[in-house]
Amino acid sequence: MSAHADEPVLSAWLRPVVYAAAGFVFAFPLAALPVAFAVGVGALAGALLGRTLAQGTLRLWTIVALGAAGLAAAAGLGALLSGTSTLSAAVGPAAALSVAGACGLGFGTAALTTVLRAAALRRGIVRALEVAFVGYAFAQLVVSHRGGAINRPFELADSIIAAGGDPRDALLALGALAASIAVIFLLSERSPVRALLHLVLAAVLLMLVVGTTQILGLPDPAVGSSGLGLRPGDEGEQRKQRPQQGEGRGTDDRRPDEAPEFRDDYSADGKRVPLAVVLLHDDYSPPSGLYYFRQAAFSQYNGRRLVAATRDGVDDDLARQFVYEPTDLQGAHRGSAQRTELETTVALLAEHNRPFALESPMELRPQSNPDPGRFRRVYRARSSAFSADIAELIGRPVGDASWDREVLDHYLTAPEDPRYAELADKIVADLPEWIREDPVARGLKITHWLSKQGIYSLKSGHATADDPTAHFLFGDLTGYCVHFAHAAVYLMRSLGVPARVGTGYAIEEAARQGGSAVLLSGANSHAWPELHVEGVGWVVADVSPERSLDPPPQPPDQDLQRLLGEMARGLDPVPPSENRPFEPVARLARDLPALLARVLATGIPLLLLLGYLVKLWRRLSPAVASDRAVGRAAYRAQLDRLSEVALRREFGESHEAFAQRLAAQLPSFGVLTAGHVARSFGPTARPPDRQRLRALSAGVARELGQLVTFRRRLLGTLNPYSWLQTR
Repeated sequence: MSAHADEPVLSAWLRPVVYAAAGFVFAFPLAALPVAFAVGVGALAGALLGRTLAQGTLRLWTIVALGAAGLAAAAGLGALLSGTSTLSAAVGPAAALSVAGACGLGFGTAALTTVLRAAALRRGIVRALEVAFVGYAFAQLVVSHRGGAINRPFELADSIIAAGGDPRDALLALGALAASIAVIFLLSERSPVRALLHLVLAAVLLMLVVGTTQILGLPDPAVGSSGLGLRPGDEGEQRKQRPQQGEGRGTDDRRPDEAPEFRDDYSADGKRVPLAVVLLHDDYSPPSGLYYFRQAAFSQYNGRRLVAATRDGVDDDLARQFVYEPTDLQGAHRGSAQRTELETTVALLAEHNRPFALESPMELRPQSNPDPGRFRRVYRARSSAFSADIAELIGRPVGDASWDREVLDHYLTAPEDPRYAELADKIVADLPEWIREDPVARGLKITHWLSKQGIYSLKSGHATADDPTAHFLFGDLTGYCVHFAHAAVYLMRSLGVPARVGTGYAIEEAARQGGSAVLLSGANSHAWPELHVEGVGWVVADVSPERSLDPPPQPPDQDLQRLLGEMARGLDPVPPSENRPFEPVARLARDLPALLARVLATGIPLLLLLGYLVKLWRRLSPAVASDRAVGRAAYRAQLDRLSEVALRREFGESHEAFAQRLAAQLPSFGVLTAGHVARSFGPTARPPDRQRLRALSAGVARELGQLVTFRRRLLGTLNPYSWLQTR
C-alpha cells in the first residue's frame, strides 16, 4: 500500500522539520541540552524514514511491529550504556549519562515517529495524532506557567524578566508558533503556491492576535468566582463605579444580594492562581499566627443567611470602594492598647469588587502602578491590627456604648430555630463558673467547640436546605468556612454576643518566609466569625477545624512571592548579571509585540489598500488601454469578475474549454473568449471594436448577476486579493 499521492507538497517537506522541532521542545525541559538535540534529530530521522516506508510495499502492521522492536532496542541500548563502567571511565559519569540518554531517547524517538509518520500517510485519520503530538510538546514546555506562575519555566522566564519583559509575550509567541505548525499539518492544498498563500494568511492572523494584545492586554489565568469578593474581568462595572470629577473619595458600594455562598461542591479550580501580593512595611506578628485581610462583612440576617447590611450606622468600618485620593475610614477603631497601627501596600493581580486590608483599615491611599501590564491596581493601607492574645479580652463588655437598640438588635438577630440557643447553652455550660457568664469567654468557647467537633470539607450537602447552617450544625457538622462562620455567629448571637461574618483572605504568617511580601491566591479566600468588644472593635474569632477531609493547602511559591513583591515595589526583580545567554531573545520577546503592533497598524491597511488599487486598476484598465492591449485587458477584467465568485479555470484547462463549460450560463463570456483567443494567436492588424468589448463586458456582468446571488458577488467585491486567483 502506497502513501497518499495527494499529500500537500509544502507540508510533506516541512513535516520532518516540525517533527524535529516538536521532539526538541518536548525534551528540552526534561533532559540535558545534548539529549534534547538527540531527540530532535531522532524525530527528524523517524519522519523521513516513516515516509519512505509508507511509500513502500510493507504492510502497516509490519511497520508497527518494526517500530516496537526498535523502541525496545533503544531502551536496551540506553540501559546498556548507562550501566557499563567502560563508558563512564572513558568520558566521565556525567558525560556517560548524557550519551546514554541521547542514544536511548534519540533512537526511541526515531522508532516512535517512524510509526506515526507512516501511519499518518497510510491512514488519513492518524494525522490528528500528529497535531496532538505537536500541541502536547509545546503545551508541556510551558505547563509550569499555569496558575499565574510567571516565574516558570525558569529557563524562559528569568532572562525575559531580567530584560524588563513579560514572559506572557514569549508564551503567546510560542502559542502562535504551535498554531502555525498545526496549520502546516492540516494543509490540504496540493499547489505549493496556494499552500504558501494559506500559510501567509495564517501568519498575518496570528501576528494580528499578538499585536492587538498591546491594546487589549495579555490574557490572565482564569480565577473563577470564589463568592468572596472577586470580580473576574468586570472592567465595565468598575468604570461605572469610578467617581466623577470632584468625587475622589469613592462611593458606597453596598450590595444587598452579595453574601458568602453555600455550595455543596466548592470547586478548587483556580485555587493556586495568584490574586494579590501584599507588602508589609512594619514588623507585625499576628497572635493567632494568621494574617486576616478583611474585604467585606455580612451582618444582616435575611431569613436564610447573612448578607451585606443595607442600613446606615452598621459595619461602617469597611472600605466599601476603591479610592482615588487619600481617604480616612471613620469607622475603624483607633487608640486601643490591643491594636497596632501598621502600613501595607496591596497590588491586585485580579479585579476585586472592593479593596481589602489587614484587618481594620484606617486610611487608604492610591499608589502609582509600577507594572500596569501585571497589576490591576495598587493602593496603600494603614491598618489597626489586633496584636494581643484574644484571651486578654475576657472580662470586657461586648458591643459598643454608642450603639442604639436597633443597631444592637441588628447584630443579635439570628434564626428563630430554638435549637441554636439550646446548643449554645449546652456548649458554654462546660465553662468554669467564674467566666460562664462572660460574653467574650462564651464566644471563644463556641469557636473552640466547633473546631473540635466540626469536619472541614469543600464537599457537603447543605446548600439546598431552607437553613443551610442548621442543616450543617445539627447534621453531620461537615462543611467549609462559610458553614463554620455562620454557625459560630448564630450561636454567639443566641447568647447575646454581637457577631458578624467577615470575609477576605487568611494566610499563615509562616508563608512570609522571613520576607516582607505575602502572596495571596484563591486558596486563601476565607470567611470567619467576628465579635465586637467594647473599646477594641471587631475581633476575629476564627474556627479552625481539627479534622479535615481535604488535603492541606500548598504553601505559596516562594520564588513567585519574592518576584511579585519586587515587581510591586517597582524594582528590577533579577539582579544584573553578565551571564544571561538568553537576554537578547528575552529583549526580542519584550519588544516583539509592540513592533508587531506598529507593523500591523500600518502594514495591514497598506496591504488592503494595495490590493484594492490593483483590483480597481485591472477592472478599469480597458478604458485607458491602448488599441493593442485593450482586448487582453477587457478579457482579464472579466476573468477577475468571475474569480470573485469562484468561477475559475482549472489547472490544465484551456481558455476555450473554460468558456465552453460556462457557455450555457454566460454566453457573452464565450464570445469574449473567442475574440481574445483569435487576437492572441491570429492576425492583429485591425484593433478590436471597443464598443463591442464594452457591450460584451456588460453582458457578462448582467448574466453573472442572474447566475450568482448579490451577497456572493458583494463578498467577492470586498475581497481585495481575489485577482490573485485569476487564471
